Amino acid sequence: MGVFFSLLQPFTDFIFPPTCVHCRIVLEEDDRHLCRSCWKAIPWIIPETGLYRESRERLQSAGGVDGLVSVYVFEKDGPFQAMIHALKYEGFQSAGRMVGGVLGEQIIEWGITADAILPVPLHRAKHRERGFNQAESIARGIADRTQWPVVTNALVRLRSTKTQTKLDAAERRKNVEGAFAVPGGKSEDLKNKTLIIVDDVITTGATILACAQVLRSSGASSVIAASAGLAQ
Repeated sequence: MGVFFSLLQPFTDFIFPPTCVHCRIVLEEDDRHLCRSCWKAIPWIIPETGLYRESRERLQSAGGVDGLVSVYVFEKDGPFQAMIHALKYEGFQSAGRMVGGVLGEQIIEWGITADAILPVPLHRAKHRERGFNQAESIARGIADRTQWPVVTNALVRLRSTKTQTKLDAAERRKNVEGAFAVPGGKSEDLKNKTLIIVDDVITTGATILACAQVLRSSGASSVIAASAGLAQ
C-alpha cells in the first residue's frame, strides 16, 4: 500500500498542489508546509530575545528545570501557529519532525548535551483519538540531528487534562498538578541522567515544570526544557 500511495502522490500533487498552511499560496517545489515569505516572517529566538530570557528565568526559578532551548516565537494568527495547528489537528507529522530538526541544530549550536530526549506525553485517550503525539514528532526531529535516544515509556500522563489555551498561569499549574508520573521500574533508567523534555510550544511552562519535577524526583540529575516555539 505504501508503494501505491508513493506512486500516486505526484498525480495528487498535480491535481491538488500543496499550499502554504498559513497564506494558502501554492508552494514551490522545495518548500514544505510554509511558503518562503511565511517562513521568513517567523521571529527567530536567540539567547538575547526578551521572551526567551523571561521564559528561562521563570522555569529555572520555579525549580526542576536547568535550562531552556527554543527556536521560534509563537505569534497569535501567525505562520508558526498555522504550522503547529496543522501538526496537531491535521496530522502533518512531517512538520513536527522538520521543526524538531531545526531545534536539534539549535541544541547543538548552543552547546547543550543530554543522555535522552523525552516528549511530553499525551493521555492514552488523547493519543488514541489523535493517533500520534506531536511532541514525539518534534523529539524525533531532534534525535535525527543529535543521535540521542527518544524515550517514550519513562514518563506517562495519568489523567486527561483540559486544554491549557484559555487558562491563566495559576489555572494551568493546577490543571497539570499530579498529572504526570514515572512508571514503576523506570526510575533507575533516569538516575543521574541529563534529560531533554520536549513540547511543541511553551507559554507559562506549567506542563514542562510538572514533567521536570517528576523526572528530578525520580533521580534525573538535570532537565532541560525544549520547544519548537515560545509564546507570551
